[in-house]
Amino acid sequence: MSNNTAGLWQTGISREEVFRQLAEVQFDEVKGHWSRAFRPPLDVQEVGATAYRTFLSDNGLFSLRTDYIREVEEQVVGMCLGLFHSPPDAAGTFTSGGSESNYSALHAIREWARERFPRLTRPRIVVPYSAHPTFSKGCHYFGLTLERVPLRSDRRADVAAMAAAIDVNTVALVGSAPCWSFGVIDPIAELGELAVHKGLWLHVDACVGGYLAPFVEALGHALPPWDFRVPGVQSISADLHKYGYCPKPASTVLWRSAELKRFHIVHPDDWPGGPYRMQGFAGSRSAGPIFAAWAVMRYLGREGYLRLTRELLEVRVRLMDEIRAIPGLNPLDSDLPPIAFGSQTLDMQIVMGELRKRGWILVGASQPPLINLPLDPAANERVLNSFLADLRQAASKAAAQVGARSELDY
Repeated sequence: MSNNTAGLWQTGISREEVFRQLAEVQFDEVKGHWSRAFRPPLDVQEVGATAYRTFLSDNGLFSLRTDYIREVEEQVVGMCLGLFHSPPDAAGTFTSGGSESNYSALHAIREWARERFPRLTRPRIVVPYSAHPTFSKGCHYFGLTLERVPLRSDRRADVAAMAAAIDVNTVALVGSAPCWSFGVIDPIAELGELAVHKGLWLHVDACVGGYLAPFVEALGHALPPWDFRVPGVQSISADLHKYGYCPKPASTVLWRSAELKRFHIVHPDDWPGGPYRMQGFAGSRSAGPIFAAWAVMRYLGREGYLRLTRELLEVRVRLMDEIRAIPGLNPLDSDLPPIAFGSQTLDMQIVMGELRKRGWILVGASQPPLINLPLDPAANERVLNSFLADLRQAASKAAAQVGARSELDY
């Protein structure tokens, strides 16, 4: 593909040439797998993709104005609310992803705080160190102050430390279910008690595991309570394009009541067009993700999600055992995927670098150094075997450098 950056070409090229050039830059299907997560099996992908293409050009802006979009969007939100032990008057908002969902919650918190604590000029949010960076970014956007609090030794939120961080300006707390870096669920029940006692809003960031946890529990695996079963939880963010297996971009922010959702809704009317009504932040947006989410959820149903969850957990156990068998590597215990692994003896930057040399696109954590694997049902034998083979070589390279340093020290 040409590197011409001078601007728009004078003449176009053929349809065939367009796709030929795109094929040149398309990344390897195996080595790029983890960067394309979270994907379901091919049949589910095709259902979502077909619905997406069918309604790609329909404008989701009109979901409040046209019955055919509004009804489908409401059905999607209703299916989602049914998974979170929601009270009868709960509500939800379909969004573009976890960032928008978390921003939506922060925006609602700010507006709620202005009504509840009108004398505050800089409302404050207390979060654990492991909370997603969208909370830092969102607080910057909305004029909120963020306080990150160190974690417990098990990498979960330290409720006592968060309680100690609360001051007269604090209006909300955040917990994760689970956090991205470590896959552990914060003690949401304890945070809920603290929020109720202090009169604060508690938001749960379940973007990673929100649409996986209900089915993990249904299969008999005990998880700490984290959803609307916990008094004090006022809002939950959860990504449909992760373990809901819907095409990107698709997420939700769910509200304990329609009254709380009200704090996020703004319908300006100070222009010639009259009230500018929309569900959340986004104006014009493709309705494709809405219909694709509906299609995937209706296609899978509870039985389909349970089947995919069972298969995912089996692969997770196998992959963690394989990683644990590699000298020097240690997968972290977690409540839910993604898988995170590190080392007490190997330089994980070397391990990551070696994997990147072999073509893998990966993300990780720096404190402590970890590699995260967003395991999904599309991770077939070819992907898993190829990754494990390269991981063994990468770990061996890192171990050799440890040995070389030891000889030099000697």
